[in-house]
Amino acid sequence: MFYDHKFRRKMKKLTIYIAKHRHSTLMSCPSLPCSNCTKKIKELGIKKIVYVDKSGQIQKCLSQNYFSDYVCPGYKELDRRNIKVI
Repeated sequence: MFYDHKFRRKMKKLTIYIAKHRHSTLMSCPSLPCSNCTKKIKELGIKKIVYVDKSGQIQKCLSQNYFSDYVCPGYKELDRRNIKVI
């Protein structure tokens, strides 16, 4: 995908915060980005990712150093229905 130089320069300064809240327990829960979201974050050139890990700790890392093989239920359903996401 093509993005102009100004766009890429701005994105390299951004940090994305990913949060997930479980209403039933009134607490945050793991919010690690899935493999599909990670791919898009890297494609856009977003510099940093902040999320809650499985132990409930807030993690911050460079997007280029983040890896996930997790596929969220939404993407699993799209795949089951043979729906392609761009």
